[in-house]
Amino acid sequence: GDVDLAGVVYFPHFFRYVDIAEAEFYHSLGPTVLELEESLGIRLPRVEATCRFLKPARFCDRLSVTLEIGRLSTKTVRYLFDVRRGDEAIAEGHLVIASVSIADFKAIPLPQKLRELLQPYAPPDGGA
Repeated sequence: GDVDLAGVVYFPHFFRYVDIAEAEFYHSLGPTVLELEESLGIRLPRVEATCRFLKPARFCDRLSVTLEIGRLSTKTVRYLFDVRRGDEAIAEGHLVIASVSIADFKAIPLPQKLRELLQPYAPPDGGA
């Protein structure tokens, strides 16, 4: 399950919740993450992840995850996220994903098609 013996959501599950929010974000744009990766010949691995836990989440809590683009650079996307229980902040953090070639897993610039999908959701200055 998602909780430990104390009835508190086990910390790695927060990243799973954020991963689901990211998948839903891409799905709202049209393609699934996997379809997008396959069509562009890339993978989008996580290269950095942080989470600050503000309050415990417990069994049966209804949590919501907000995900936004904090920075869109040449080769990476930084997502900012927060996890809430109603109006109460439970956790916050960020993920950085990189664009890598399927062939050799080396970092490459974000494909133009991906940039075009994400640009409307990025800060006007790219988050620099």
